[in-house]
Amino acid sequence: MTLSAAEFYDRLAPLFDVMTNWEERLAYEGPWLRAQLAAHEARSVLDAACGTGGHALAFAEWGLETVGADASPAMIELAHQKGGSARFEVAALGAIAPTLNRQFDAAVCLGNSLPHLVADAELGAGLRDLHACLRPGGLLVTHNLNYDSRWKKRPRFFGVQSGTLEGQQRLVWRFADYHDETRTLTFHTALFTEGDSGWSVEVNSTPQRPLFRDTLAAALEEAGFRIEGAYGNMTGEPFDPDASPDLVVAAVTAA
Repeated sequence: MTLSAAEFYDRLAPLFDVMTNWEERLAYEGPWLRAQLAAHEARSVLDAACGTGGHALAFAEWGLETVGADASPAMIELAHQKGGSARFEVAALGAIAPTLNRQFDAAVCLGNSLPHLVADAELGAGLRDLHACLRPGGLLVTHNLNYDSRWKKRPRFFGVQSGTLEGQQRLVWRFADYHDETRTLTFHTALFTEGDSGWSVEVNSTPQRPLFRDTLAAALEEAGFRIEGAYGNMTGEPFDPDASPDLVVAAVTAA
């Protein structure tokens, strides 16, 4: 059964921190993100599609006023449970600005979240929503997989993440199907749990779009952003459409 993004991540939420090594991830991504926020004199930041709040909590520890928003109530509940000074709200891309009713110096949308906005109208609404959340001259950082490469190479299977939750061994295996007729993907997670009688598995699926660099650039500009740079990962390496693992874009609103 194909799920909405909110339903998909509600089901994934209990395992999200099992499959994410936040200490390692923030050590890798943090220096470049922190430098970007400092360069734009950000004192407040929105983490859109924040998941269980790992980035938002780090921003708050850096001394930034931070709000995290996500479409998944289960993800937001887990973020609340972690404590810290960041604020968290249930709000999907496209509905964050009216929910929060305030503006920020910077916003991030990380973890391949924008490809869940499958239709052009959804993507446009999501980016305009982020624009409305930012002050004039505010910074937006988006982070997605490099679909310029992936759509050509069609990697189907991702690595397996493992860990323990509530005393049970868990595995998360991610994979994707590619649909030429609609130029979309179906993203799947197979959630394995080891119990007394052996392993059980639950497979959840949700649609995505292959968000190419030129498509994203055009949508950002149409939403009122000016692109400052495109990078191939979260360390600021130049974007290579054939080889980079990711597409990271820094853009600002019109001052």
